[in-house]
Amino acid sequence: MSFNRIMQLLSYIGVILVLLFKDKNSKIKFPKYLLFYLFFIFYVFFSTFVLLDREFKIMYLFSNSLIGGFNMMFIIENIKISKKYYYTILNISKNILIIAVVVIIIQQILNPYFFVRTDLIGEDDINDLTERLPSIYSWVGGLTMGLGFVPVFILIVEELDKRKKKIIIWIIAGILFAFLTKARWVLLNALLVLVILFVNHKNKALKFVKFALFTPILFGAIIVSLDFSGINATGILKERILETDKKNISQTTAGTRILALYALNEFFWDNPVLGKGDIKYGMGGTGKQDYKLRKFLGGRSSQIHVGYASLLYIFGLVGALFFLSFLILILKKLYNTGKTLGVWAPFLGFLGFALANLTLVYFKIFEMGLIIVLVADRYYNLNTKLTINRIEK
Repeated sequence: MSFNRIMQLLSYIGVILVLLFKDKNSKIKFPKYLLFYLFFIFYVFFSTFVLLDREFKIMYLFSNSLIGGFNMMFIIENIKISKKYYYTILNISKNILIIAVVVIIIQQILNPYFFVRTDLIGEDDINDLTERLPSIYSWVGGLTMGLGFVPVFILIVEELDKRKKKIIIWIIAGILFAFLTKARWVLLNALLVLVILFVNHKNKALKFVKFALFTPILFGAIIVSLDFSGINATGILKERILETDKKNISQTTAGTRILALYALNEFFWDNPVLGKGDIKYGMGGTGKQDYKLRKFLGGRSSQIHVGYASLLYIFGLVGALFFLSFLILILKKLYNTGKTLGVWAPFLGFLGFALANLTLVYFKIFEMGLIIVLVADRYYNLNTKLTINRIEK
């Protein structure tokens, strides 16, 4: 069984334990953001088994990671998180990030298949290994290197920065990791770490100027160092990040995103309220897009490759309303934590998820990095006095 499947089974047990052993003097917490995510899950099942008329199988309750994400968020909202437990998680996470950086360097220099679980990832992802490196994250059943690594990376940098520890080596390692994944959205999310340095220091105007100069200098130094060590970083930058080898925009990933918007305008109006349904990738999916969409894309893209556009096409205005309401509400909650307690990593980690859906299609919260930053948010809100005292010190 895949790691995600095992964790999803355990998440059901966690929900049951929360309900059985909840303190009688306190109520079960079920915030609005969680309610809208539950509505979205119900709608996904309605779209699949009613609108698309597919056969329901009990296994879908244990293989659909939307449910795993819901279970995890429910558990986190209803448990107490001790200081010892939280910092144990952080210390383990530091070691995992170090291993992830070492592994991706080996994959880049020696063998892209090093430490990759090819039996847990799709054929397209296997063929993509020469272009995008997964580091250790294929072991959780997919190439989730961005949402597994980056939110935790930002959280650790903020923790170390608040304790006046040296963070430059962590920043370099994190940006290096993001760069070697060769995925632009991962690199963009990793650069959100610089916001931490801006908001958590005095003289913000001066800091902004320093960071504006520091970022390109640091990035340039990483490129030069990698080239000098034998890694063709300049080639990665030109061919994978900037795509300067492409002759016209239609051949670039930016072209597929423009194509996605044209496709949305072309097909959204056929089913604007309820959506077309997740024909290719959904539960019991056919592996192929609807014929009209497939013909329109003409092999230039595998799907409507903008998350929010794909959301509207697949689930219509109803499904999009549920998901976007969830996303806005949880971001608002995490933003309030940052504004009140001065802890911004949970918000930035989740903001990266929201930004990622501008270029990819991913609606699942059942990711290690996202779950850990929610644990962090819960810990800080449970320990408000401790947090404020630590920040003031």
